[in-house]
Amino acid sequence: MTIYRYPLSPPATGSSSVDNPTEMIDYVMFQRKRINYDDSNGSSYYGLNIPNNNVAMEKNLDRVYINMPQNLSTQYAPTYKTVDMGVTGMAAASGLKSEGFDELAAALQKAAKDAIPEFTAGALSEVATGAAQFLGLAGNATANDIMSLAKGKVFNPYQEQLFSNMQFRNHMFSFKFFARSERESQEINNIVKYLKQGALPIYGSAGGDLDAGANASSRFFEIPDKFDIKFVRLDPLSGTLSNSSADLHYKIHTSVCTGIDVNYTPDGQYNAIGGRNINSVGVGDNRPLQVPAVTVNCRFTETQLVMQSNITEGY
Repeated sequence: MTIYRYPLSPPATGSSSVDNPTEMIDYVMFQRKRINYDDSNGSSYYGLNIPNNNVAMEKNLDRVYINMPQNLSTQYAPTYKTVDMGVTGMAAASGLKSEGFDELAAALQKAAKDAIPEFTAGALSEVATGAAQFLGLAGNATANDIMSLAKGKVFNPYQEQLFSNMQFRNHMFSFKFFARSERESQEINNIVKYLKQGALPIYGSAGGDLDAGANASSRFFEIPDKFDIKFVRLDPLSGTLSNSSADLHYKIHTSVCTGIDVNYTPDGQYNAIGGRNINSVGVGDNRPLQVPAVTVNCRFTETQLVMQSNITEGY
C-alpha cells in the first residue's frame, strides 16, 4: 500500500521558534476501487443506485491525500415540472383515491360536467380556426383568447409543481500544487497519475464464452475505476488521521470521475525547472514534474442518489 500526500509536511509545526504553528490539516482523501464482476457471492445486477445491493468491490490499496481546496460546496437538486392539471386532471387525480368502480365513474362524470365551459370554448375556437384555414384567412384563436375577448376572463389551468426526479450530486475539486522539493515534485506527479489512471478505461478481452473475433485483446473497454472520497483531518505532530467514520463537512457517495483538467502553466507562462538532465530524472514513482507548479481540476458524479435518510447519516 502506498499513500501519496500533498503537502508532504505541514506549513508550520509547533516548536519554540514558530509563533503560529499548524494545529491540524484537513485533507481530501481519494481511493480508487473497481467492481468485481467475477465474484459469485455478489449481486448479478451491478447498479449502485439500489439500497443494499450487494455489489462486490475491489479497493485499490493506494490512496491519495490532498490538502483542502479553496472552494468547497455541494448541491441537492430535486427536479420539478410545471403541469397544467385543468379541471379534468384534478378530477382524475381525485378518482384514483376511489375504492370502487361506481365512485370512479361518478368522479369522471363530474369532471366531464365541470369541463363543459372549457369544452365549449375549445370547440368554438376549433371551428373558428378551421373555418379561417378553409377560407385562407388569418385566425388561430384559442379557447382562452375567445373567453378573454368575450368575458374578460381566462380559464384557470390549475398549475401544479410536481416532483419528477432527483439529480446525482456533482463535486468539483480544484487543486494547485507547488513543489517545494524534488521529493514533493515526485509526489505531485504520482498524485496526478493516480487520478488520471482512475478516470480512464482499460482495454479488455471478451473473456468467457464470448467470441470477440479479430483484435480480441482490445475489442472491449473495461469501465474506469470508481472513487471513494472523504474529508479527513491530520495531526501534523503525530501524523495520525482523524477517525475515518467521523467525516468532516459532509459525506460523498461512491463516485465516478467525469473529467480531469491538468494545467502545467497555471501562472500564465511556462517555467521549466533548470539544472536537470531529462534522461536521468527517474521513471515511474521516482519521476518528478518538469515544471514547478500545476493545477488540477477534477469533476466527480455520485453513483447513488441522496435521500432524506442520508442527510441524518451525514450526506
